[in-house]
Amino acid sequence: MKNNTKTISTTMMRKAVSSAKMLAAAVMGTFFLASCDQLGDLDGVIPGGGNMPGKEMKMYKVQLNPLNNSGVTGTATVMMKENGEFEVITDIEGLVPNMVHPQHIHGFVMENMADKDAMCPPPSAGGADGLLTLEEGQPFYGPILIPLDDKLVPLTAENFPVATSAGTISYGGKVMTSSLVSAFDAMHNGTQTMKDLELDKRVIVIHGAYVINNAIVPANSNRVQYAKYMATLPVACGELVEMK
Repeated sequence: MKNNTKTISTTMMRKAVSSAKMLAAAVMGTFFLASCDQLGDLDGVIPGGGNMPGKEMKMYKVQLNPLNNSGVTGTATVMMKENGEFEVITDIEGLVPNMVHPQHIHGFVMENMADKDAMCPPPSAGGADGLLTLEEGQPFYGPILIPLDDKLVPLTAENFPVATSAGTISYGGKVMTSSLVSAFDAMHNGTQTMKDLELDKRVIVIHGAYVINNAIVPANSNRVQYAKYMATLPVACGELVEMK
């Protein structure tokens, strides 16, 4: 009789525990669903979740190669987020030490040319004298769109970086994307939006070198004293490539 009573008690306890677990699970499930309703679409709160067109960070890489046999090389990175910041980083070497080197993003925005891809000019673009000037390069890379100076906006070139005594530049410029788009809109006809920046159709051009007899003079040459420094002369170029 005692054994039967013990068996019945054990069975009742197990059923009670099982019922309690089921009740707890139901309560937790209800709470979870209610929380989801309050949060809305979880894709908006889980990092990397869902598709948010225009909201994600866009990144572009640039390999800077010499123009005019300058020997100038480097890299650049451009990062842009619609509701965030626009940032440009350039690392360049082989420049004339202690001199200002203008740098810009070039491209086409004029009517009937807005869809044209900017590109780095070939050596033949230098013409008969072989020296590629800013103007001779423009049919290939277009006009200046964004001066990479100390402010980025407004789009009026001001203080460009100065190369170190080793002939290098490590530049970083940052501004709110909305400010850049507003400045871009003010500079060009029509309504310009972030889409119209079209960075995948742009190039970065670096400028500045000593020149004598239509040829660049190395900064460590004795002939520098007889040469003229041309701050606008293109010395390196690279196309922006989007990283996906």
